[in-house]
Amino acid sequence: MSVAYKKAVWDEYSTAFLAVMPSKMLTLNKAVAAIATGNVGDFGCGAAKIAPFILNNPNVEQYTGIDSSPEMVKLARWHLEQFPDKPSKIIESKLECLDTGIYDFETFDRTEAKHKNIGFDYGLSINSYYAWESPKTILDCIYNALKPQASFILVTPNHQLDMVALLDEAERELVANPYFESFKAQNIDIENNKKAVRIDMDELIDQARNTGFKVIEAHQRFYDQGLNYLHLKA
Repeated sequence: MSVAYKKAVWDEYSTAFLAVMPSKMLTLNKAVAAIATGNVGDFGCGAAKIAPFILNNPNVEQYTGIDSSPEMVKLARWHLEQFPDKPSKIIESKLECLDTGIYDFETFDRTEAKHKNIGFDYGLSINSYYAWESPKTILDCIYNALKPQASFILVTPNHQLDMVALLDEAERELVANPYFESFKAQNIDIENNKKAVRIDMDELIDQARNTGFKVIEAHQRFYDQGLNYLHLKA
């Protein structure tokens, strides 16, 4: 698969992305954050918009975000500095080259890790999958970064997503936000990229199961049925 988006796209989008939070995005972020626990890994974290809600969860001990965009990483680190109550960090890395520092991937033995209780307790990836160059490779990397039985929340657009309608609705609440016009224009550009992956729920479930995940919950209740939401277990 060819690369759908270059880093420059995410670098340019980073400021507007952090500055604008439509209510539907807020609802999703709060729902994902509410069930987080322990040591949390956010795969494709962008500017870590969900981090304040994750860190406010009393069941969470620490947060690690991973992203490959230098500007997203820069803003994510600034964002975390505003919420210093719990340990947190941002790793600049492509997900398929992931090294969290938890263990050495080249010598990783999942059976041994199970006994040593190594890895993230909870993982999430929200609206990142559609830009992945190699979904199978990245799902494998995420699976190996999680503790056995850890939860992983995977959220990504399906073919029903109507970005124009979502943005029109968001404009009614955010029209006074000075970054909204940039947020709107860049989301439309991102949506119009023909190389972006839109995937049916059944195919996404098959990919998750083939990686080794167990499906706990699957639905399309967010973004007016425009998102696939999977709650998986490693």
